Amino acid sequence: MKHHRASGALRKRIGTVVLLGMCLFTRVHAVENANCSVASEGCATVSSLLSIREGYGRDATGGAGGQLVIVSSQEDEGPGTLRDALLHARTPTWIRFAGNMTIELKSQLRVPSNVTVDGRGHKVTLLDYGFGVYRSSNVILTHLTIDGRNRTFTQAVDIANASHQIWIDHLDLSRFSARLVNVKNGATDVTVSWVKFHDDNKVMLINNITSDNLFANFDRDAVARVTMHHNYFVDTVQRNPRAQFGTVHFYNNLLENWDFYGMSFGLEAKAVIEGNIFANSSVRSCKEPPFFSTVEGVEASYCKYIADSPARSALANGEADRKRYEAGAKKYGYSRDYRAFLAVQDNLFLGDAKPILEDYLPERVPAVSYCRTYEHPSEALAARIRREAGNTSTQSQSARCGDH
Repeated sequence: MKHHRASGALRKRIGTVVLLGMCLFTRVHAVENANCSVASEGCATVSSLLSIREGYGRDATGGAGGQLVIVSSQEDEGPGTLRDALLHARTPTWIRFAGNMTIELKSQLRVPSNVTVDGRGHKVTLLDYGFGVYRSSNVILTHLTIDGRNRTFTQAVDIANASHQIWIDHLDLSRFSARLVNVKNGATDVTVSWVKFHDDNKVMLINNITSDNLFANFDRDAVARVTMHHNYFVDTVQRNPRAQFGTVHFYNNLLENWDFYGMSFGLEAKAVIEGNIFANSSVRSCKEPPFFSTVEGVEASYCKYIADSPARSALANGEADRKRYEAGAKKYGYSRDYRAFLAVQDNLFLGDAKPILEDYLPERVPAVSYCRTYEHPSEALAARIRREAGNTSTQSQSARCGDH
């Protein structure tokens, strides 16, 4: 095993803000409705979830304090359905499920503010479409499986348009022809934790540059703050994640067997990348479908890149945006950097995986100032993430932080 570390000074700088002393570790288990008639914070169902929040989305309360609604139908729409519960969530609403369900959706579900969709205790699967979180705040999505079956050009969870205080946790996401998760268009204060991303091509974007002028929406999108921890990216192709602009704290995640590349950062994103585990083998079978459909109408396959993929745990800093930057520099007179500002430390590389990212102007990366359950990366941590990430009831140890 190989560890890639930053300079001693940088380790000291970042280490001072780990704040492990503020974190109390405790066993927390999913609790059933416990006869709660409302979703008060005194209800065990509510408190057991809210007690493990951390990261930039740690103040999300979802539907706490509001009505408790039970989904009883696995139809796409109509009384008792998930869609109906969301349509009528005009006040804080905590949504649970009456049993195991597979819901074949005909269109995206829109999530309003002050809502929790809580699948704990049951096996709840959404097919073909997922959630759109637009101009919403205080949203929690937990313990759900969302499988796009490569049928639609949409996302499993699309967080956009100034949405804020969003927490997605313990989701199992796969097979969407666009992406699994977006955080874009002024969205901020988002935490992504214990999510399993798998069997997908362009997995996740933090900001999406659609203008010919790369920095046209910089002021809008640079407000993004995203925490990602204890997520499992496995059997994907690329963008685990790809981040432009904004602030990203990426720690204790496991990236395993990407076919093209692991992560990508550029365009003055500010990222702390610490304690992650990268595992890849240059000799393995390809698990991709015959091709991935793309919005450009191209049928793409990446199996041919597997032999070289371990050497691309990430793209070189700014590489994904460099050509477009150079093409537009004269026209728009860019004064900003095409590279990201990076603080990199204590990452672990297993198998054939090789380190790529290194510090770049780390003094321009905001220090992490919240409590977090940082763990030194190890093969034992990798095994636990494989076992516990996703829509699983297995959760041996979670965190209770002291700064909510």
